Amino acid sequence: MLSASKPLLALTSLTAMAIRLPPHTPTHYAPPHRRTPPFRSITRAALSPSTTAMAVSLPPSPKKVLVPIAMGTEEMEAVILAGVLRRAGADVTLASVEDGLEVEASYGTRIIADKSIAACADQVFDLVALPGGMPGSVRLRDNEILQRIMVRQAEEKRLYRAICAAPAVVLMPWGLHKGRKITCHPSFIGDLPTFRAVESNVQVSGELTTSRGPGTAFQFALSFVEQLFGPHAVEDVESTLIDAGLERSTEVNRVEWPFDHKPQGGPEGAELLHRSTALKKLLKEQKQASMMYGGICYSPLILQKQGLLQDKTVTAHPSIVNQLTCQVIERSKVVIDGNLITGKGLGTVMDFSLAIVRKFFGHGRAKGVANGMVFDYPKS
Repeated sequence: MLSASKPLLALTSLTAMAIRLPPHTPTHYAPPHRRTPPFRSITRAALSPSTTAMAVSLPPSPKKVLVPIAMGTEEMEAVILAGVLRRAGADVTLASVEDGLEVEASYGTRIIADKSIAACADQVFDLVALPGGMPGSVRLRDNEILQRIMVRQAEEKRLYRAICAAPAVVLMPWGLHKGRKITCHPSFIGDLPTFRAVESNVQVSGELTTSRGPGTAFQFALSFVEQLFGPHAVEDVESTLIDAGLERSTEVNRVEWPFDHKPQGGPEGAELLHRSTALKKLLKEQKQASMMYGGICYSPLILQKQGLLQDKTVTAHPSIVNQLTCQVIERSKVVIDGNLITGKGLGTVMDFSLAIVRKFFGHGRAKGVANGMVFDYPKS
């Protein structure tokens, strides 16, 4: 979300700060091999005697996944877990342990759950995955309904997961870590039993899988996809993330990005107005004033339509590269050209964000932020 104190206007494909993830995976996100043809009913009158014994096979029920959330949940972990699993075809339920469905996550993002945790009490899930964050992990731990769901999940030997602070703050008090190798965020690793603690990004131990933080959330989520759907599904989902095999960052026409300017107008939420004259004016003012602007995924195409990519070098989502008339570096996650920054897609958003931090505040600050998220960041 833009504010009057941040001199960067960056467009993303995500156009709402109050995030509501749909309860079912949209058809266009489902991997091709998981799509099923439309169901066509057959009336008995149309069947001949030779076909009355014909068996009609229905598509298998989707895997059911529960992702509980609370006030102070780490938003990146919750949204990445739900988003990646829905791309794989899972039926994911975001369930609030609070009195209402809307929760404010650890860094202020508002997330609207699909239902309350009480509505999930008697349901059976193939997987329950706990995001971390503080104080969200504490609020998850203190919810008795969620505790009963998790204990039953473990007793019935169905899959359960926890990331970041949740392995130490939630699983340990509930006794769901016993006899397992587990990992968690470095800030909490000292709370784990020494002989059971490991520092791997993703640790699988029977039905339990644990991970370290926001920087390992994609890897964590993809491990679920493999366990629920198999390695072919992982390949399908990975292809939508646009991450593997790319250079981390490329910078041309280097300039310093000072942080002592005020942006040239524009209300908060201007990123929602992709087609508005107000946004067009704002973007042009940013460029004319030599202020920073940018976009990720499909947004460079918006910048081009507004005449903001002339003589620029960018990267963008592969599906729109052929529509861009400027120079494109396809093998880089992030490209910085003067005051313009562009990113390739969903799987590169961490590098995109940290590149902005580095330009404004320096490499040391970016490295510190990356370490806090347990994200692999270059030393120099």
